[in-house]
Amino acid sequence: MMARVGAMVAPMVLLTADYLPWLPGLIYGSAPILSGIAAIFLPETLGSPLPDTIQDVEDRGTGRSSKVSRKETIILQDTQTA
Repeated sequence: MMARVGAMVAPMVLLTADYLPWLPGLIYGSAPILSGIAAIFLPETLGSPLPDTIQDVEDRGTGRSSKVSRKETIILQDTQTA
C-alpha cells in the first residue's frame, strides 16, 4: 500500500525542483532518515513468541495470557436443515 503512495508522490516531488532545486533532494534524503528513526520505536521480537492467531493478537493487546488453550467453535454456515 505504501509503495503505491510513494509511486504517486515521487513525480510530484520531482516537480518541486522547478521552484526550489534543493527540495527533492531534501525530501528524498529525509524520508529514509525519518523511517529509520520510526523503526527504532518498534518492539524487538527476537526470542519472543509471536502470535499465531488473531485471538492471540487480541489477547496480547488486552494483557491476557495468549497461550491459554481455548477452542471456540465458529459456525460459518449452518449445514443442518430443519
